[in-house]
Amino acid sequence: MNKKVFLLVVPSILLASCIKKEPENTECDIEAVSLHLDRPTDYFYHDYDTLQMVISTENEIVFTIRSYADIQSVPTTLRITEGATIYIMSEDGAYVPFLSGSSVDFSGEKEHKFRVVSQDKVWIRDYTITVVHDKPSEGNMSIDFESYHLDASGKYYIWDAPEVFTDGEWKNGNPGFKISKSSAKPMEYPSTPVAGGGPDGSDCIKLETCDTGPFGKMVNMRLASGSLFNGVFDVGNALKDALKATQFGSPFVHKPVTMRAWLRFEPGSVYQDRDANPIEGVIDEPDMYFTLYRNEDEQGNKVQVDGNDVLTNPYIIGKGRLPHHYNADGSDQLSGNPIHGVTNEWQEFTIHMQYTTEPDPEILANKGYSLVISFASSWQGAYFKGAIGSKLLIDNVQIFCE
Repeated sequence: MNKKVFLLVVPSILLASCIKKEPENTECDIEAVSLHLDRPTDYFYHDYDTLQMVISTENEIVFTIRSYADIQSVPTTLRITEGATIYIMSEDGAYVPFLSGSSVDFSGEKEHKFRVVSQDKVWIRDYTITVVHDKPSEGNMSIDFESYHLDASGKYYIWDAPEVFTDGEWKNGNPGFKISKSSAKPMEYPSTPVAGGGPDGSDCIKLETCDTGPFGKMVNMRLASGSLFNGVFDVGNALKDALKATQFGSPFVHKPVTMRAWLRFEPGSVYQDRDANPIEGVIDEPDMYFTLYRNEDEQGNKVQVDGNDVLTNPYIIGKGRLPHHYNADGSDQLSGNPIHGVTNEWQEFTIHMQYTTEPDPEILANKGYSLVISFASSWQGAYFKGAIGSKLLIDNVQIFCE
């Protein structure tokens, strides 16, 4: 009897000793933040505004409430990476454990500091979470590119736009280019500043279509178009689905009718397809457009356009774009005879918003529409097609509203 038990137990012990212990998680991210309110739209414009998904490059999480609202003690749920631990900074400056779902006082636009410690206790990451009041929008916008700085890693440039977008920044593909060509210097990225290069002698921005090097070739993303847009670029998902990772638009409370910008463009010498095969007779073209779309569907769910449907989403109610050739089905037509008119000399271009549906004034007032502003050095760059070396310079952008 005892001998049988021994024979059964020993193999089990031996088997257990051969199983390697799973390595502990090294990630320390906040993945989502949710504020719990009984009547969310007393404070926010939409129910879904109480939830923010946090992309991997974000450390500052900002919720925006109505200008007249004030939030005090709010149950706050934080979703963090598996095995990690979350702490909040106390009034005496020490980090103490935070129980997800506990109330946090966000009154007076208080900034709260959180720290996430990885499961293996080796890595930490600090965040701030703030609830700020919405600021009245003046409507018409004049945008230059005088305010810019290097990102936290010192690798690429970021342009500020506090008067234009809620999050205060233009987005571009530079973070993705860093993954493919980490050895590049800041001025070798697709989106770079040109000091004193504007038509009036001010700083402007240069968008250039760049070779992404051996890594880009390996993942079949051989070029990166210089880009500039408002919205979100989720660099953590850029390799898996670059189009989905590029999310366009910011809530807007006015009816935009006209967009003007000073442009210069020089196409690269050889247009290539995604596999880097040259296509003879095709000249690369720049892009500039703006759209207005309904950001909430009939069931109250958030609508977010991305690189797949930024010009085709059925919730778009207005669109204006530089002229291009199109096929009979409306798809882009590559051409050796571009009609956009942008040359290597500075010119001011004007495009008008063409509306299929008039925006509803009440929906506008409650930020139910989002405005997209976008530029690119290669109009097919989202599909990794274009001419390496194409350069688009931009300055003095203006949006006029009704």
